[in-house]
Amino acid sequence: MKSKEDKLFYPDFFNDVFGPIMQPGSSGGFAGTDRIGRMARHALRSNPKRVKILLNPSEKRLLSLGTWMEDRAYLGGLLDMDTEDIRLFDAHAVARAAGLSYEFGERESDSPFPHSSTFLLEGEDGDTAEVLATSIGGGMIRVHEVNGFSMDFQGDTYGIFLWEKQRESELSEVRQYVEDMLGEAYVATSLLSHTDGRRGALIESSDEPSGEILEAIRIHDLEVRVFPAVLPVITKSNRGPQLFDTVTRWREIAKERNLSFVDTAILYEQQFSGWSRDEIWTFFERIADILDHQVHALERLNYNVEDTPMLPVYGKLWKAYEEQGKAVSDSITKRMIVYALSTNAKIPGVKIVPGPMGTGGGYLYSAVAAISEAYDIPKEKRVESLIVAAGFGMIAYSRSNPSGERGCVGESGVCAAMAAAAVTHLIGGDSYAVENAASMALQASFGITCDAIPGGLEFPCLTRTLRATVTAPLYADLACAGINPLIPWHEVVDAMELHYRRTEQKLLCGSQCGLNCTPTAKKCMEFMAQDVMKDNLKYEVEKR
Repeated sequence: MKSKEDKLFYPDFFNDVFGPIMQPGSSGGFAGTDRIGRMARHALRSNPKRVKILLNPSEKRLLSLGTWMEDRAYLGGLLDMDTEDIRLFDAHAVARAAGLSYEFGERESDSPFPHSSTFLLEGEDGDTAEVLATSIGGGMIRVHEVNGFSMDFQGDTYGIFLWEKQRESELSEVRQYVEDMLGEAYVATSLLSHTDGRRGALIESSDEPSGEILEAIRIHDLEVRVFPAVLPVITKSNRGPQLFDTVTRWREIAKERNLSFVDTAILYEQQFSGWSRDEIWTFFERIADILDHQVHALERLNYNVEDTPMLPVYGKLWKAYEEQGKAVSDSITKRMIVYALSTNAKIPGVKIVPGPMGTGGGYLYSAVAAISEAYDIPKEKRVESLIVAAGFGMIAYSRSNPSGERGCVGESGVCAAMAAAAVTHLIGGDSYAVENAASMALQASFGITCDAIPGGLEFPCLTRTLRATVTAPLYADLACAGINPLIPWHEVVDAMELHYRRTEQKLLCGSQCGLNCTPTAKKCMEFMAQDVMKDNLKYEVEKR
């Protein structure tokens, strides 16, 4: 048996940094929430009929529910929609049409896991399940408990969860049989126990288990559920060790192996994923194409996009202002703003790629696209710039968790740094200049809280993400001019993490910090809770 400790897992480019490919929204609030909803759905034997989704009361997340469309994501996941499914935007209607009764509420007391969600489920066949899981940011998740069995599952493999209906079963023999049958696809096993003495196991596989394997489990009077692999790069048993987690080591390996800075980054992903160089390059090209479509979407649609009560299309206002000839920004900055506001429009059906937060890839690419178009820089160089940015994002994920929990420095700050790194490479800066630009951008972001205002029409997030776009050329130019910010990239990230660990969470992120303490923000919260969400917190299917 291979234990979970034998499994190699560390941050990479497609699971953590530029991922998941998704419908527009927050990577943690929308994509991650969808993914834990899918896990909850697969804890049932039959299709879900009724569900309660309970949040930790001390975090007051029920007040802000819907800000990042979490309510739709929970329901979409329960209906097994993945992050690219456009039906997520209509999840309430789809759930009701499917006959799903649901209710959002709060637990009696907090679970042991901050920001976690508890699912109480009933299936169409009368089967029940209870799941405790967390969206931890960036689309990544953790499943902590299923039906009273503690576990640690993150969806980087297929999870075969089997457990005893009664004590004294043949679980050990069946577990070993499943591990043998999986062959090279077998990754690891976690042995589980219930408070009532029953045993269970979570067997992780890089391939979806066959019907033959599942039937062999069932005939031995064991229960079994299969959790889907939700990450794009699935963990395999032959994964290589992490190649580097600082830019210093990145450069050293490039020199030792006589590789370019970009090719060394690709080698890192090869170690992690087992993919070929061509496969990795092709995936980055796909990301570039998605981002290019996103930043040009408003113009391609001739701005024929409807405002919503929660999000005006600010790009329309900018277009009208720019057409008056009043904008004082230079031509490249004006293009960056056009593209960033197209990113912000979050148009259903226009897919996005986070970097690191939900629309971060689009804000980063807004700078890359505007500069590339102004200077006729080829697509190949744009793709290289995304690879370089991914390397810096990966280092941030290796040493911290770039999410709102760290404050907005962990989201728009890391996004600004990745954008600065990408632009510096784009204009010909060497690896030292690239690192200096990223360091400057993140240093300038320290102290910013993650205080998205529920019902606040995207503020203050909009101004911070626009800043990430338009300051990228500034830091690129400063770095290429030879200005050294002294502190290397990994040390700036370490300082961000240390500040997080020393600071009370409610002062860094949520409805109790930053601008959310203002009277106007309180009114926005009331609007969100009383007007926007009042009919979406509970739905009961009519009995016939």
